[in-house]
Amino acid sequence: MTHAEWFRWLLESTCASSAAIVLVLLLRRPLRAASGANAAYLLWALPPLAVLAASLPAPVVRVVVHEVAGAVGVGNVAAAEPLAATGSTQAWLLLSAWIAGVAVLALRQVAAQRRFRRSLGTVRMGEDGHLRAQASAGLPAVVGLRARIVLPADFEDRYSDDERALILDHERIHLARRDVLGNALVAALCSAYWFNPLAWIAADRFRRDQELACDESVVARNPHARRAYGEAMVKTQLSAMPAPLACHWFGGHPLKERIAMLKRPVPGSRRVSIGLAVAAVVVAGAAIAVWAMRPATRVVAGGDAQSVPQLTMSLDKMPVRETAIKVAEEAGLRLLNPEALPERPLMSLTLEDVDARTALQLVADEAGLEPSFSGKTVQFVLPADADAGPGARDTQADASASLDVRSKELAPPRYPAGAAAEKVTGKVVVIVDVAADGSVADARVEKSEPVGVFEDVTLEAVKKWKFEPALKDGKPVAGRVRVPVNFDMDAPEGVRTPKTANDA
Repeated sequence: MTHAEWFRWLLESTCASSAAIVLVLLLRRPLRAASGANAAYLLWALPPLAVLAASLPAPVVRVVVHEVAGAVGVGNVAAAEPLAATGSTQAWLLLSAWIAGVAVLALRQVAAQRRFRRSLGTVRMGEDGHLRAQASAGLPAVVGLRARIVLPADFEDRYSDDERALILDHERIHLARRDVLGNALVAALCSAYWFNPLAWIAADRFRRDQELACDESVVARNPHARRAYGEAMVKTQLSAMPAPLACHWFGGHPLKERIAMLKRPVPGSRRVSIGLAVAAVVVAGAAIAVWAMRPATRVVAGGDAQSVPQLTMSLDKMPVRETAIKVAEEAGLRLLNPEALPERPLMSLTLEDVDARTALQLVADEAGLEPSFSGKTVQFVLPADADAGPGARDTQADASASLDVRSKELAPPRYPAGAAAEKVTGKVVVIVDVAADGSVADARVEKSEPVGVFEDVTLEAVKKWKFEPALKDGKPVAGRVRVPVNFDMDAPEGVRTPKTANDA
């Protein structure tokens, strides 16, 4: 993956996980009150699933955007402009900062686990099959990825027989649920998203809900032992050293909240089942929604992948457009619209047995575009992860559709009276989604200069425009165009019939 692709994944997964965390924080208390702590605890499966959904391959679609141009009161047609690109240098710097943060946080997590392990002193196997530590703070606990119960040195002296049985029951539930693995996953996510405060809030609430769910299960098994269980909690000494790979008693432990929960009745089996079902539906539905809402990725249609040659060449500090031309010439490919690429910035490219598709993708990344291959020709198009709008979504049924939308009726916008009186000129760039019948399905302003002057009149005119739709298998399909409209006081009225990018 390129730096830009890594940065894009990080941004998308951060947004997905943040939305998931907010949803869980909103639902956990109402669901706990209605159906118990175990249902609320199940909700925490959503954030990691949201990250997974944001990392899976997205729906695939190719959206080719051609550009038409119109002008109000001007005789010349506006030139095609590339989309703005995220600088690869900026993406590299941000990615480097993120990696450094991940490394620092991961090392801190490892150090915290080692400190806690050292604080236990010598740990030996007891006659009952459980490990016994020299220390007492933070124990009893389930510790380590191998998940072993570690008891304090004074376990028999501190707790009564009933209390010991309840505490061991609590720790065995942690073992059965593999809660330490959940804690390890939370530690990994906090390291990966160290810059996101929601991740740290979620980690704290997750550990709280984990203990509350475990307590609820213990009380459900021992409904008449609430008092003994509460007294055992009060006797337990908290540790000042949190450990990422342990289910233990540490500073900030929700002891008061846990004891307060013992006073509430345990939900009936029916309420628990309903709550678990609701939590499962929320988790699954939200995860699927995250995947479905991901921007579609492009697909390369046409041509034979085996026919694309491998390139070995070096280009130093050349304009983006000239670099693409050189690469295409070396590969024996023909560029249909090299003018879509900017002259700047300069880029250096060193290739050793790299196929031409990959090489041209690197060049296109500098302009925020995508190379679309068809046989021996290449066209630079709008990335499919841009907001495609309703018209473009119609093309997702067949990703190989090649869209060629042409202008038909582009009645000019009216010149605003105020702008005309003050002789204000400008330009509006509009993205237009064209339906299969040639009508405008949607339109939105991509860029406007000056802001707030010409947008309304342009959109008002665009909604009345008609196009010759794209054809696929002889049938019209939806497409998309990009229309720069110039407002110039000194040129003749009217809009000259523009050319599409294919015509240029």
